[in-house]
Amino acid sequence: MRFTPMDITNRTFSRSFRGYDTEEVKNFLQLVSEDLEALIAEQSEQKKELEHLKESLSDLRERERILKDTMLLAQETKEEIQKNAMKEAEIIVRESELQAERIIATAHNRAAGIQQEIDDLIRNRSQLVRELNGLIQKTESFLETLKQPDIDQSQHED
Repeated sequence: MRFTPMDITNRTFSRSFRGYDTEEVKNFLQLVSEDLEALIAEQSEQKKELEHLKESLSDLRERERILKDTMLLAQETKEEIQKNAMKEAEIIVRESELQAERIIATAHNRAAGIQQEIDDLIRNRSQLVRELNGLIQKTESFLETLKQPDIDQSQHED
């Protein structure tokens, strides 16, 4: 049975010849003493539990701080990795553009060289056609010349 402060204050003892009944007072004090011991033990246990909870809270707060620090570091690391990836991508794009420009320039140079060869071949063909026409004309002239002496010989034979 638990006593409240009001129970103790309002407790009355019966009177006996020499005052209060000593046995009743002893019994009451014994009950109050036991109740007080239980309260003290409970309070001690609660203090221990409170200390344990404070330690747990302190540990949890430390873990929370570590977790926050870790998350912040992870976020910073992620951002750094993204930034480096973007830089690397930009470098790759720039290098690819330069390589493409070199390939295009090489192709233009080759195309210009091939066009020059085509132009040379066309000029050579034209010259060859002119030379062949000239040769054909000379051959025709020569053949005409060869035919004329036959005419001249027939005139001489008459």
